[in-house]
Amino acid sequence: MTPSDRFNQLPRDKIDREYVVSAALSIVDNTGLDSLTIRSLATSIDRDPMTVYRYVPTKEALLDAIADSILGDLVAVDGSDTNWRRQLTIFGRHYRELALAHPRAAVLLATRPRATPLGLGTTRSLVSLEGILSLLATAGFTVPEALSAYRLLMSLLRGHVLSETQETTEHPDETVDRLSLALRRLPIDEFPIMSVIPSLITEYDGAHELDRGLDVLFDGLRHVPST
Repeated sequence: MTPSDRFNQLPRDKIDREYVVSAALSIVDNTGLDSLTIRSLATSIDRDPMTVYRYVPTKEALLDAIADSILGDLVAVDGSDTNWRRQLTIFGRHYRELALAHPRAAVLLATRPRATPLGLGTTRSLVSLEGILSLLATAGFTVPEALSAYRLLMSLLRGHVLSETQETTEHPDETVDRLSLALRRLPIDEFPIMSVIPSLITEYDGAHELDRGLDVLFDGLRHVPST
């Protein structure tokens, strides 16, 4: 059951922490992060703000909880599969899918919680870290190499989903047309390449770009210094 399903199906006279967090994610999905406040959340569940504070003590804790709920269905790596490239590719693709399902909340996956050592992210990220470290260790990576690989992988994934979700618009065709026209109007002497290839710039394939980035990362992982 997705967070949105949880919010839609639980009777409103039955409130728990998961329901509150799901309601918060629903607000973000519909109207964006800026519209989420403790008061707006309380209104959405027909309760007073103090009720919300029983489940999430601060706005910061609420944002952490939203990120954690999005990652609730993140597929774990299969430790029985010794093909670490395949497993990390599956992991990366699923991470992207979860982010694209909540584009207005994707920034939380890259920033919550900020103070956590190693940039581990949410509670469920610890499970991902352990699984990935174990997978890489089985494949022959030292622990320092595996940790470095995890950091690089998550940096790539977080950066990618931020970039791709920023390209998501309500009227993509209109945006592409405007960008194409603007590129064609660029002075050729100053922008000799960009002015003549608008289609290549506007035809963005997020899935392909992620797979390409993962391939480049995996090809170089064995060369990452372990110290």
